[in-house]
Amino acid sequence: MSIRFWMDGPEGRDEVWNGFARCFGATAGRAEMRSFESLLTSLCTFARRPLVRHGLGCTCIGSDEAILTTLAREAICGDLAEATMIASLLVPVRHAEPVALLAAQVGPAMQRMARRGPTAQRSQPGPQDRTFH
Repeated sequence: MSIRFWMDGPEGRDEVWNGFARCFGATAGRAEMRSFESLLTSLCTFARRPLVRHGLGCTCIGSDEAILTTLAREAICGDLAEATMIASLLVPVRHAEPVALLAAQVGPAMQRMARRGPTAQRSQPGPQDRTFH
């Protein structure tokens, strides 16, 4: 959900910041948020195409969202080679390892936040605005 919120714009980024601050406190939350922003900025900058994501209220997971989840999981487990291969599905090979390293930094914080529960609930979208893609 943090990816969806962050990519939704300034209000969504505020929601992500609030989640980091609630989970880690202001100082550590700011550092974790910077790492998260670095990962998403790198992905959006170097991606072969615009990343596809579902709407905030959508209950399914899109292919790019699934790739990012898998990337973070492998990076957290310490399998940098596998994480790099997964990152190469989204970015050119020359950017895949730096993205995998960022995912390894961000992953533990995201796991910790996920265990704490959802940060905010937005209203469920209607059928006409269910997804962005």
